[in-house]
Amino acid sequence: MKLGTFMMPLHPPEKSRTECFEEDIEYVLRCEALGFTEAWVGQHHTLAWEPIPANDLFISNVLPRTKKIRLGTGVSIVPQHHPVNIAIRLAMLDHLSHGRINCGFGQGGVPTDWELLDLPDPKTQGLMTLEGIEMILKLWQAKAPFDFKGNHWHIKIQNPIPRLGVGSILHPYQKPHPPIAMSVIKGDSRAATMAGQRGWLPLSTNLVPISTVAQHWQTYCQGAEQSGLATPNRDIWRVSRSIYVGESKDEAWDHLMEGNVARSFEYLFALLKSAKMIHLAKHDPNIPDEDVTPEYAIKHLCIFGNVKECKSQLEDIWEATGGFGTLLMVSKDWDDKEKWRRSMRLLAEEVVPSPPCL
Repeated sequence: MKLGTFMMPLHPPEKSRTECFEEDIEYVLRCEALGFTEAWVGQHHTLAWEPIPANDLFISNVLPRTKKIRLGTGVSIVPQHHPVNIAIRLAMLDHLSHGRINCGFGQGGVPTDWELLDLPDPKTQGLMTLEGIEMILKLWQAKAPFDFKGNHWHIKIQNPIPRLGVGSILHPYQKPHPPIAMSVIKGDSRAATMAGQRGWLPLSTNLVPISTVAQHWQTYCQGAEQSGLATPNRDIWRVSRSIYVGESKDEAWDHLMEGNVARSFEYLFALLKSAKMIHLAKHDPNIPDEDVTPEYAIKHLCIFGNVKECKSQLEDIWEATGGFGTLLMVSKDWDDKEKWRRSMRLLAEEVVPSPPCL
């Protein structure tokens, strides 16, 4: 099993944005020092709890500070950018990194982002996402002249001057393109099906119970089968979890409940409730909505405790899912820097390398 991280990131709204960004940079450097193989960076325009609005800019800052860790957009929100901008900016990052870039694509789910950018209804945005990804993939192979006409974008260069290089589009460093991933939430996720059909990487969210995560792989494999692809190797599957390795179960519980982790779940569940998606966090559909609280999240959606307890919980997840390639630790605000740094070290050095199931 490999160890990586998924950064929404999560920071309380009152915290200095400059301090948040500096902490996020230090966090990625710490991850690389501990042997984490990859970091995925989120992007939102209007969420104070998730303050990175341009994950490609963040990645470009971290690139020269790191040497090995792969960096990915988690995700590039396709309806919120022109496909040409996404294609050429990611291609440039790929060159600057000498091929250390992963590319996550998605639709986005924040109503205030939609309002800010005057975007259409979610169903239309879903169609825009599919079309935009196709445009990006075509641009990564295209040589002018070309003419790509869809329902939402018309991208063309019809009068290039090849001898002068006029009309050239930057292609990625990795061939034919960087690894592509889709974030997966619902058990019967359309994103999982699409990823399976195309051989892209599935990234399972940390906001659903493990029983749902196990469904993600089944849905992904069904997509692969629909396209006539070989049975996928579980090594490509990424599973995200909120993790804190503390001194004891009681100490870990107190730290998570009394700090910003509990507050962040309060925020995340409010978002899910506003989108009528809170049912996705339930391990039992009969649980009342009002019982989905930060306490519920820590108990049912997190790995926490001392080293032995975290190993045991990770083994249970492995058994329930059938195994996966990379555990993505979800980044949390460093409300107690030393405790979180210690947790990361214990996770990397004592929890992940040696569970009996691995």
